[in-house]
Amino acid sequence: MMEKILIAGIGSVLRADDGLGPRVIDELKKETLAEEVTLHSGDVSGLDLLKVFPGFDKIIIVDAADFGAAPGTIRIFSLPEIKRSGFRNAVSTHGISLKETLILSEKLDLQDNITIVGVQPGDISHKLDLSDIIKSRMPAIMTVVKDLI
Repeated sequence: MMEKILIAGIGSVLRADDGLGPRVIDELKKETLAEEVTLHSGDVSGLDLLKVFPGFDKIIIVDAADFGAAPGTIRIFSLPEIKRSGFRNAVSTHGISLKETLILSEKLDLQDNITIVGVQPGDISHKLDLSDIIKSRMPAIMTVVKDLI
């Protein structure tokens, strides 16, 4: 039996590049993915995200993350790396931070096979569109996510 995979794109589409997670999910919905893959999108609080985790063997989270790199830089984080890192959500639109949520999920034994695709945002102001740099990086972001499936 194939493992059940959740791909969760989180962030606020009202805050430019912070909305890249949901926009990646929108793009993935246009593609044919294995039936074991579930897509979840939203500007959800960290605690709401915990409700989605149970029942999946593998979780891939796509989010804007400020890790001090050039805008558009893509970095893959494992749960242990997130706990040790200076990883921060670009904007605290998720209630508690993603890092706090993931640490809590581990304490609750909800999930340990979590991978985060973090993308350094260029613009997190109140705009509906992604910045040009993030738009130009979308094919690369999509490739990274699909390779993780």
